[in-house]
Amino acid sequence: MVNNLNDKDTNLSSYSPEKLVVLVQEQVAEVLAFAAALSRRTGIGHSEMAALEHLQRAGGEGLTPTRLGERLGLSSGAITALVDRLEKAGHAERHPHPRDRRSSVVRPRAGGLEEAARHLRPLAAELLETNAGLTEEERAVIGAYIEKVTSVFARHAREG
Repeated sequence: MVNNLNDKDTNLSSYSPEKLVVLVQEQVAEVLAFAAALSRRTGIGHSEMAALEHLQRAGGEGLTPTRLGERLGLSSGAITALVDRLEKAGHAERHPHPRDRRSSVVRPRAGGLEEAARHLRPLAAELLETNAGLTEEERAVIGAYIEKVTSVFARHAREG
């Protein structure tokens, strides 16, 4: 477990580049464990949960099935089946594409996300509480680091 930066025992010099990599690996493992737990609690599969996350982040625009499939690394057949499952469960819906009549746009349904949101609210509240205990300078350093690490993951996720 990582010490709070405000704890008197925290020795900032103990965070070598190698130690930071280990901490990121531990965080990724725990995020994956949380995702598995969230899937169990909501009855929504991993792929469906990942798709809903991408759709949520896309906002009101939604994503075409092709774009969603690219983000998830799924074939057109697999993404069609996944979107069908999301629609059947009431988590998402297809709409005609506003500029391409041959395509559609997938958007999350507000009510379809409520069960997942119910489980995410306590996590978000605890994260906000943790972040509120940090100084502005600490948040700036941590925020910059998280942005850089996220960029590294994103680049590697999209490489061929």
